[in-house]
Amino acid sequence: MARFNYKARNRSGEIKNGFMDVSNEDVLISKLKEQGLFVLDIKKSGSSGKSKGLSRNISLFDKIKTKDMVIFTRQFSTLISSGMSLIESLVVLEKQTESDKFRAIISEIRRDIESGHSLSEAISKHKIFTKLYISLIRAGETAGVLDDSMDNLAEFLEKDEKVKLQIRNKTAYPKFVLAFAVVITFVIIIFIVPTFKEIYDDLGVQLPLMTRGVIRVGDMFKSIYFYIFAVVAGIGGRVLFNKFKQTPGGKRTIDTVRIKIPKMGPIIKKMSLSRFARYLGTLMAAGVPILSALDIVRGVTDNVLIDTAIGDIKENIRKGENISTPMSEYNIFPAMMVQMTAVGERTGTLDANLIKISDFYDSEVDNSIEMLLSILEPIMLLVVALLVGTIVIAMYLPLFNIYQAM
Repeated sequence: MARFNYKARNRSGEIKNGFMDVSNEDVLISKLKEQGLFVLDIKKSGSSGKSKGLSRNISLFDKIKTKDMVIFTRQFSTLISSGMSLIESLVVLEKQTESDKFRAIISEIRRDIESGHSLSEAISKHKIFTKLYISLIRAGETAGVLDDSMDNLAEFLEKDEKVKLQIRNKTAYPKFVLAFAVVITFVIIIFIVPTFKEIYDDLGVQLPLMTRGVIRVGDMFKSIYFYIFAVVAGIGGRVLFNKFKQTPGGKRTIDTVRIKIPKMGPIIKKMSLSRFARYLGTLMAAGVPILSALDIVRGVTDNVLIDTAIGDIKENIRKGENISTPMSEYNIFPAMMVQMTAVGERTGTLDANLIKISDFYDSEVDNSIEMLLSILEPIMLLVVALLVGTIVIAMYLPLFNIYQAM
């Protein structure tokens, strides 16, 4: 494959400049004629491998921030809605994007569109765009409502980012308390406990079991072999866990346990259900057929139990049933969700009802996290007090034995 720059005129007499990756000039001329273009000039610019290598380097060594993707989508939606062409919009976005590597991706997308590819084809070459993102763009192109699809996609990404940011902010304080507890415990055990040990050794005091245990823990923390063992055990355990998680039975076991964890399980389940409802509702609102939409949402819930149910629902729909009937056969779907889905089917507002379900569960998740954090914070403070208190009691306990002996 080689890259050819071309200059052509369309049927309106407008000059078009671009490039295309093809095997030879004859193939390029043939493809341009199919697009209604009359070739004026062709120049070979070299192998297209360089461009592909750039795309691979970007995907391997740079992770585009979700915030950048949200801003890009919202600005793209606004520019298209204002009447600007795809090329013009991408040129503006390319100049405004702060990330150099994201700018390179936008540049590649623009060049691909200039060479005759559709927007969905151009973005599908880059791993930073999800399956849902590409499907919504393709649906908008097919239905002729790309601006509406981009707007729906921007709203979806903004909502998703808002939920992630809320969770991150609300868990910041508990994480700080836990880190503080770990640091305090290490400082006391490594630096303070040895001082008491030397005093009691000089006095020849018989140390209680609790005190001996704390001293041995301190000795263990000061040993290099402990950290070597911890690193090896941690890496080995992670590798084994990942292999177990990749097996069908392992994934099912982990997801079953996750949704049964006290307090946290219901939150995880509601987050997965919200993601399922919002993705499906967004796809249907963009005009994606229900069977195709169900194919897309499989895997985005991050729960194999829901994914299995989605697969069965799709097969039942293929046989002529609606969505709510097979949903009611699975305990993982709450009765409220099944009922609202059934109402949406009867009234022809299934996509809107699914979005409402997602909004409801997002609100439930927010409230549940607030409640959990209100309980978690004092629990963590209690853990800190217990850790420090245990060490202090263990160090002063031999003094009581001395006083009793006297």
